[in-house]
Amino acid sequence: MYDLFVSRNTAFINFSLLLLRLITGLILYVAGAGKVFAWYGGYGLKKTLEAFQSMMHINAFWAYVSSFTELIGGFLLIIGLLTRPAALFVTINMVVATIFVGTDKFFAQGAYPLTLAITSFVILLLGPGSMSVDAWLFRSRPKKKARFR
Repeated sequence: MYDLFVSRNTAFINFSLLLLRLITGLILYVAGAGKVFAWYGGYGLKKTLEAFQSMMHINAFWAYVSSFTELIGGFLLIIGLLTRPAALFVTINMVVATIFVGTDKFFAQGAYPLTLAITSFVILLLGPGSMSVDAWLFRSRPKKKARFR
């Protein structure tokens, strides 16, 4: 009974990390693709830059950084490549987005970026898990012994 409620199961943890990475990455990728390419009902880069400037007074450089962080960071989280650096940049981006929303509109608009900040921070802390490109690329390989003739 103890094992059922308390013990850790590595397979479940790795599967949970995969689900967390996939969902967080997919949400970010779709949002970024909408901002950059006008995919999935987005407005595209030109209108996104205008909106960042007019509504939030964010210059073009930071609008580019934010949009491409969502697009590239989301994709990297989905496949599990460079997972921790991607999660770090996404976490910072989403914390800034939460701050820009402010406390007066928090439950209407701020909970969304804060949730993404927390999930990406959890991924940053725990790593990509075994079901990732990182795990495949950086797996430990047995060292070959030198053969002398």
